[in-house]
Amino acid sequence: MNFFSMETLWYILAALGAGVGTGLAGLSAATVMVPILIVLCPSFAGETGAYQATAIALASDILGSAVTTATYIKHKNIDLKRGWIMLVCILLMCTVGSYVAFLAGNQVLGGFTLFLTFCIGIRFLVKPDSSRNHPAVKGEKLDWKIVIVSLFFGLTIGFGTGFVGTGGGMMMLIVFTLFLGMELKTAVVTSTFTTFQI
Repeated sequence: MNFFSMETLWYILAALGAGVGTGLAGLSAATVMVPILIVLCPSFAGETGAYQATAIALASDILGSAVTTATYIKHKNIDLKRGWIMLVCILLMCTVGSYVAFLAGNQVLGGFTLFLTFCIGIRFLVKPDSSRNHPAVKGEKLDWKIVIVSLFFGLTIGFGTGFVGTGGGMMMLIVFTLFLGMELKTAVVTSTFTTFQI
């Protein structure tokens, strides 16, 4: 394959988009990379294309999330006291989702990834700002409503993360800002830290 082929250009654009998304908004690299690789790159059109694209995106997630997390932690923008329940649930359900994805066919996995990415993208177009007017104080004690919300979204996002192969960064960002009341920067690094642990 020619190094300067169209497919190489898509690889570069997917990597750049994933890097910018992870650094600015705590997005999973898979959110950007997987749809581009599956839809626009012929090398990923085979029977195992969706699995290969997901594996590459997750490997990118590890490095991108580590750098982003370190940068934000350096500026003390993290709140694990409000996010630890979701972190534990996501780690547990990620294993379950991965096993179910292994049993599912390539067509199901690829189609579900594209559908989920489309839905999340529409949500951010409709309402890009999900922050509260009065964000919660960092490290504030959790009440029972926050615990229930954290359990519900932690379990569902964790399963989706394992099944689709995304770090769930966008979904966690929405939950942390809209339901747990975190400031945007704190929500970004907390979701990125969770993605790094996955």
